[in-house]
Amino acid sequence: MSDYSLTQEEIDFFHENGYVKPFKVYEVEEAEEMWDEIFLKLISEESKVYSPNKYHYDRHLDIDLLTDHATNPKIIDRLASLMGHDMFLWRTEVFSKSPGDKGTEWHQVESFAYANNKVPQLIQNEKSDWGIVLTVWTAWTESTKENGCLKFQPGSHKIMYFDEQKVFEKKFDYDSTGFYGYTFADLKRDKDWEPKEEDAVYMEMKPGEAVIFTTRCIHGSVPNASSDSRRYSTNARYVKSSTQIFPGMDFVTDHGENYNLEKYASVLVSGEDKFGHNKTVTKNLNGYDFKHRAKNK
Repeated sequence: MSDYSLTQEEIDFFHENGYVKPFKVYEVEEAEEMWDEIFLKLISEESKVYSPNKYHYDRHLDIDLLTDHATNPKIIDRLASLMGHDMFLWRTEVFSKSPGDKGTEWHQVESFAYANNKVPQLIQNEKSDWGIVLTVWTAWTESTKENGCLKFQPGSHKIMYFDEQKVFEKKFDYDSTGFYGYTFADLKRDKDWEPKEEDAVYMEMKPGEAVIFTTRCIHGSVPNASSDSRRYSTNARYVKSSTQIFPGMDFVTDHGENYNLEKYASVLVSGEDKFGHNKTVTKNLNGYDFKHRAKNK
């Protein structure tokens, strides 16, 4: 069995900077072919998980290619190097950025309470120096400074500059805000503090490449200034198996939309669940198996 674990140098880089540099999951041609099929499913088949929503949340639960992608050993082994082998896949999302679309403003998240009426979507039971969630952001098309690539503030995960319990000053408005309906700057602990744009690191990526980062690392994206290049990407978010996911909730609110959690379940993608906090599944809603990664020797 191949081992895709991070090197000690990569692990040290993550702890210092809050992210792992882009790595290849698929060859360009394979990624483009996969995305064509995924995109067709997204636009032609309604979600079996939730009612229609802007972000195509958790389509790994009903699109087999996303099921395979989110459990890819090249991703899971790298994550295990940072959080240990016992981990859940919590959530997936799909992002598109069309020519002319604005950038996503700087933001930093831990419990995702900001979107759920200040109620944490996750409760951490095992402390870590990087927070609760590790995100894997995968580019399915070219991602460049021109068409809206991801950007980070290296090292910012060491301090929480935003408070998810603060109240947004502006009414939810998807079209006029910089963060999917919210103005995330409203949550700054210090209103006079501003991220330094000169410190930003830009994640230009080829189709099939992915980057890992903690959601505590301040991140955003640049506007799509191109005339004809649409950027497509997916997020997959992972937590330690000790984490409580949607604790005590039958519904969750996120970015102005309400989700019934009846058909939602987390996925143990590696190791063991020694806690039993969460509803889990081993197959998606099509009956297709999730791959489970055994511990490397």
